[in-house]
Amino acid sequence: MNQDQINAKLSQINSKGLEASFTLSEAALEKAQKLAELNYAASKDVLVSAQESIVQALAAKSPKQVTELINVESLQAATTQAVAYQKKVTKVLRDGNKEFANVIDASIDQLQDDLQDWINTVAANAPSGSDVYVSSFKTVYGSALQGFEQFRAASKDAFTTAEKTADQAIDAIQGQIAQVKKAATPASRSRKSA
Repeated sequence: MNQDQINAKLSQINSKGLEASFTLSEAALEKAQKLAELNYAASKDVLVSAQESIVQALAAKSPKQVTELINVESLQAATTQAVAYQKKVTKVLRDGNKEFANVIDASIDQLQDDLQDWINTVAANAPSGSDVYVSSFKTVYGSALQGFEQFRAASKDAFTTAEKTADQAIDAIQGQIAQVKKAATPASRSRKSA
């Protein structure tokens, strides 16, 4: 194998890496667009809800009527909207993470196969008497291939951590809602009986 063939093989490996980068970029843009759409819809819902609340507060005839507008049910509705929004965001992130993980896995597998093929080709065409060089060459690239596996494991851990964090945020919001509702229930009963 001559230098031109070695360079052509490396160029082919680099081209596949660029293709994977473009695939990841397209997926990232798609997920960013979905998140922007979710944010727009959520912002619109919050503004409509706020406008309705302001209209009701302005229509109230006394401060007591204004305070009655702020109750557990209205807080529950707002938090339900927040939880629903968070779940949608989490789904987009999960789908994105799965897509990224699949592209990363496929890219690493392809790169490892291509590098191993390249190493084997170079080693098979090495001049006689270069056994020590070929052995050290294989060792260096073997270490690089192990680095790809470490990157794969780190990527999976990062995606898993992000998903757990999102789930914990939803659980925390729902827990706080339950505590507020539980604390407010006796107070609203005592107001009704008075």
